[in-house]
Amino acid sequence: MKIFEVLNLRYEYEELTSDWSVGSSDIDSIDWFIENGHKSNRLRNGFKRAIEIAHVIKEYNNGTKKITSRVKV
Repeated sequence: MKIFEVLNLRYEYEELTSDWSVGSSDIDSIDWFIENGHKSNRLRNGFKRAIEIAHVIKEYNNGTKKITSRVKV
C-alpha cells in the first residue's frame, strides 16, 4: 500500500469520526478506537467502515515500524 492511499484512508476516517467519541486521529487514538470505539459508536452510521479503515492504518503503521526500525539514521 502506498502512503497516498493511507493518507486518503486517514482523511476518510477523520471525516467519518469527526463528531464521534474518538479523540484525534493519531495512532494512539486509532488503537483506542479499535479496542474501545464500539462502546459508544457502534450504532453510528459509518462505524463499520471506520473500524475497517482503522485496522488498515494500524497494519500499515505496524509494517512501517518494522521497516524503519532496521534503518539507522
